[in-house]
Amino acid sequence: METAHQSTMARLRVLVSIGMGLVMPSMGMTSGAAHAAVTGTVVAWGKKSEGQTSVPAGLRGITALVAGSWHTVALKSDGTVVAWGSNIYGQTNVPLQLSGVMAIAAGGYHTVALRSDGTVVAWGYNFHGETNVPATLRSVRAIAAGDNHTVALNANGTVEVWGSNRYGQRNVPVGLSGVVAIAAGAVHTVALKSDGTVVAWGYNGLGQTEVPAGLTGVRAIAAGWSYTLAIKSDGTVVGWGDNLKGQTDVPAGLRGVRAVDGGQSHTVALKRDGTVVAWGLDNAGQASVPQGLRDIMAVSAGAYHTVALRSSYRFGGFVAPVNAAPIINTLKAGVAVPVTFGLGGNQGLDILARGYPTASRVVCNPDARTDEIEQTVAADHSSLSYDAPTNAYTYVWKTDPAWAGQCRRLTLRFADGIERSALFRFR
Repeated sequence: METAHQSTMARLRVLVSIGMGLVMPSMGMTSGAAHAAVTGTVVAWGKKSEGQTSVPAGLRGITALVAGSWHTVALKSDGTVVAWGSNIYGQTNVPLQLSGVMAIAAGGYHTVALRSDGTVVAWGYNFHGETNVPATLRSVRAIAAGDNHTVALNANGTVEVWGSNRYGQRNVPVGLSGVVAIAAGAVHTVALKSDGTVVAWGYNGLGQTEVPAGLTGVRAIAAGWSYTLAIKSDGTVVGWGDNLKGQTDVPAGLRGVRAVDGGQSHTVALKRDGTVVAWGLDNAGQASVPQGLRDIMAVSAGAYHTVALRSSYRFGGFVAPVNAAPIINTLKAGVAVPVTFGLGGNQGLDILARGYPTASRVVCNPDARTDEIEQTVAADHSSLSYDAPTNAYTYVWKTDPAWAGQCRRLTLRFADGIERSALFRFR
């Protein structure tokens, strides 16, 4: 029988925002927007032999979570950490009085935390020195944890690695700089550069460090046990390395992905609409996404389990007069439209991500169902309000007269990163 130690897997987690967009490997991250981080609750499925899917009762206020091989770690909004699952090497023994944490990572049997002052704390298995944080390490902006090695991204775009170097996973390429995100597989390491290219090193027995020729436009990376994943700027996923269980066989037509993660032999992807897709090995149900799962703002894959962070924003759909896609709303260009929706209660007015809503020009499907907007309002500019009696938000959208003859997609990206959209045809 396979033991937990024989199945140890690597984990990546990173918290970083870069100029070319929000980098969201595996775990996901905050955007650095002015609003407070949106919190959520944890959903877990798959293998439960070590208690890794047994979410502590009453656990709320979570802003990030990661899955180690056989344990799970969550970051609370107050900067404290909670962990559960296998504790054979103390990986869930969160140091007393640890606070001010802004990012977390989980490896095979060790756990890592990045504090808001740029320092790193690690605990758990340390046979290879993976929890021996270099004394001079400062100004860290992201962390990742492999099977027996740990990776840190410095604020200056350079990378430091400590722990096991049996397969060269610590051998950072000479001159590597301009790094904006990092990932750690079991015994390989991956870096994303600011120009959208990927660099990988360490064990390559299954091709996990052989970055596909010509791969560019990457905005996020992740690493499974012996394979590597990348999200391109168009929301598509590319995978390479071990594919024995189909873990790099990205489902045909999968688009709109904002985060991805790799486990022992399964892959999980989070779409921009808050839904989850998984593929690869499913022997313990780790790739069987719970039916009806929605409003997800982060995902992570353990060896044989998967965890997701469900947002406290519970989008209830658009309310008349606006219809959600694929229905096309028709109206006169230049009018103001009340776009009404619910989020499961009063979440304040700082609910939208920076730079949103957007109204991008698109090509409308001539065969799509249409519905005329019959209710407009008088307004000179766009605005957002909340109405307590109806428990609803209304975004008054002032359209542009120059849009006559065009189709536009109105996209609301909320502070939890989830996007909702509606289509409009103007006359």
